[in-house]
Amino acid sequence: MPTGWDESVIEDIDGEGETKNGTYYPSRGVTTAKVTFQYTGDIEGTGATTYLFAYRDSKAGHADIVGYERFTGTIGGRAGSCVFRHTGSYEDGAVSDHVEVLPGLGTDELTDLAGSADVSMAGPPPEGGYEFTLTS
Repeated sequence: MPTGWDESVIEDIDGEGETKNGTYYPSRGVTTAKVTFQYTGDIEGTGATTYLFAYRDSKAGHADIVGYERFTGTIGGRAGSCVFRHTGSYEDGAVSDHVEVLPGLGTDELTDLAGSADVSMAGPPPEGGYEFTLTS
């Protein structure tokens, strides 16, 4: 569940954006966001993520997303850190994200961690955050 979000404009192509909840979003342009996540359950720990959003039409709710997340904690009882690569999109209030573990960036018991997941979510997070099921 996101515990922090700080988004800022890198490039505003046409100057026709809008402000929502105190953050300016260009209609067409690129923003960066620093996001922190808190994980509980089979994945326990924190993630520090930097995203890039390429807004093709923010008023219509469309953006392409790429990001890297440094996770520190435990996965399936194995402790260490690793890096996830996020590639996805935001469209009409819903996020679709492909997450994969980047090889060669794990530490301790997560050194050889491998895998990927596809995540989809829409709307504000429910009380207590999102629930995901891990399968191997």
